[in-house]
Amino acid sequence: MRERDEDIAIGRHITEERLLCGLTQQELADRLSWPVSTLGNYESGRRALRVSQLAAIARALGRSPAALLATDPTEAAIIERVSRSRERAQQVLLFLDSLDADGAAH
Repeated sequence: MRERDEDIAIGRHITEERLLCGLTQQELADRLSWPVSTLGNYESGRRALRVSQLAAIARALGRSPAALLATDPTEAAIIERVSRSRERAQQVLLFLDSLDADGAAH
């Protein structure tokens, strides 16, 4: 995937998450103390996000930055659930470690 395509995909995912939270662009921009045009540029992929901006958006949406980077909905949901609990993350790692190379538990 080209860098521009990644910016567009991440922007779309941010838009989806914003809408799931029931927020307009203006409401999220207000939470971030940004002009709505700045948020619009990130959501459309016209501007690339820096890590600090991604983190700010994630905080405002109550999401993890890693989940916002995941463009696959299932992957994003897994990341979000695991990131909420250190204990849960450790359980997932133990489970993954128990799988052999072909994905079967042993």
